[in-house]
Amino acid sequence: HEFRTEDIDGIKGFLWSAGATVLEGDCIPLTVDGQTIQICGVDDPEGVGQETMGRQLAQAAAQADPDHFTILLSHRPELIHQYRSLGGFDLILSGHAHGGQWRIPGLLNGLLAPDEGLFPQYAGGRYDMDGATFIVSRGLAKESTRVPRLFNPPELVLVDVT
Repeated sequence: HEFRTEDIDGIKGFLWSAGATVLEGDCIPLTVDGQTIQICGVDDPEGVGQETMGRQLAQAAAQADPDHFTILLSHRPELIHQYRSLGGFDLILSGHAHGGQWRIPGLLNGLLAPDEGLFPQYAGGRYDMDGATFIVSRGLAKESTRVPRLFNPPELVLVDVT
């Protein structure tokens, strides 16, 4: 969870010492089997402020090479139009909405989501957007939320980028 990337009780230091790359407006290439993709990431604005997250987003978009498939990792689905306004991201992965907490399968994707309110537009699932794909995970949180989940089991999303 990218809520904050400053070093809190040694957590960031632990992540770095474990070999993790913390993305704070960075866009890094990753080559597997001769194929290069880029992974970009920004902090949650609740932790660093909207202005800082906006600068990080602009920095990541500027680093994105249009010749490579580019993934943006960003926590808040309600900011999708801000992510899309800069272009350059082929796949955007988010969470935060908890799947809308309550669902009516086949009828209602989500009733209430943090920072999106009632009937959230991006509670969970896949959304195709003019050449980009946006995936919102319902997340794994079950016990830590104030509102219990109803017909909305925790999920771990696997994305096959081929």
